[in-house]
Amino acid sequence: MRTKTFIPEYTISELYLNIWKSGTIDKNQLQEIQSAINSQTSRSSDDQKIISRLLYAVRRGWLSVMD
Repeated sequence: MRTKTFIPEYTISELYLNIWKSGTIDKNQLQEIQSAINSQTSRSSDDQKIISRLLYAVRRGWLSVMD
């Protein structure tokens, strides 16, 4: 039997703020970003820019990915 994990619903801007304040991104936050990318609903251009900035910051090493 599979259990479904509960991921709290955050707006992208709240998620962005929480990640930048801590300087780290955890697996739950990463799942939120991935679901935002994969969702069929159209995101605003601001949300798309925020997601791009977060992914860029991870690639540059400005944000640490935690287990």
